[in-house]
Amino acid sequence: MDHDNRILCHFLDGATLEINGLLKASYLVKFINQDKRKVEYETTINKNEWARSNLQYFINWKIQVFQGNHLLFEHTYNPAGKNIFISFESSSLGDTIAYMPYTLEFKNKHHCNVIVCTHFNHLFESVYPELNFVTPGETANNLYAIYRLGWFYDSHKEPVPPNAMPLQKAACNILGLRYRELKPRIKYSGESPQTGRLVTIATHSTAGCKFWTGQGWQEVIDYLKEKGYTVINVSKEINEFKNCLHLECDPTFQTTIDLIHQSRFFIGLSSGLSWLAWAIGTPVVMISNFTESWHEFECRRITNTAVCHGCWNSHLYSFDKGDWNWCPLHQGTERQFECMKTITSEMVINSLIPLL
Repeated sequence: MDHDNRILCHFLDGATLEINGLLKASYLVKFINQDKRKVEYETTINKNEWARSNLQYFINWKIQVFQGNHLLFEHTYNPAGKNIFISFESSSLGDTIAYMPYTLEFKNKHHCNVIVCTHFNHLFESVYPELNFVTPGETANNLYAIYRLGWFYDSHKEPVPPNAMPLQKAACNILGLRYRELKPRIKYSGESPQTGRLVTIATHSTAGCKFWTGQGWQEVIDYLKEKGYTVINVSKEINEFKNCLHLECDPTFQTTIDLIHQSRFFIGLSSGLSWLAWAIGTPVVMISNFTESWHEFECRRITNTAVCHGCWNSHLYSFDKGDWNWCPLHQGTERQFECMKTITSEMVINSLIPLL
């Protein structure tokens, strides 16, 4: 390369190349996917200009710069020993727990220094000494690459729509990892503030399509009470159920974790607290019919496939988080949320019997 111009490249939100200097010249830049042996993007630039691929997820890149027919510069992606920033764009507890183990998988595969940014660092920092954590908005320096985890419905940020696969696989796709179900480590104090026969439940979630009926919850609670169990609702939102205690506000989740860990089992929806219970090893009974059975994790699952179900994972629909009543086929009709409403308390109770 002529010493009058300088070439720089990095992988911050996409493969990027810059040419800076005084020498007037034109350059052909190619961004090559080595695994597919495919030129994903090429363009011609001049001095003091830059080029970038729109693809922001992991690709095993090779960047080439030509002047005429002469290969002037070539850089092969190599994160070993370098700083890689993985940002959790989702503030969801469930997404964060689902994605976390793959940050360490990325580090181990590429032998790099991984810097992680989540909205729940306090659950992971002390149990992931191999990783470096920063808070949202905090600066991370000397970065070689940035990858962002979340649900984007954007082919530039993820290679496959996120609802078309298990939740954890979405993170694997963005980070270029082979998918296998992995549990994360969770900070756990080991304390047991509640004694006796205990079942924890979580009745609340973040969208109307995820909710089960209040009547169903009450009948399950009453059944457990008759069997001699104390039932504690660990949802932060207050729901008025008889024969059920409610956990006070627990912003650090440590009391929640202790209670769930001591529970005989946990009953929940497709929500963050179900992911939390699964992560710390408590048997999970999940009431979810709006997702397909492969979307979450291995657990005891209550579904009713005889009615409309699984819209969350259909390629035909994209969830609208701004619409509480999102129900893509039956919104505004008597069949709205029939996937969840047709699950009966008897179905749930029957699934509990082997766990009692």
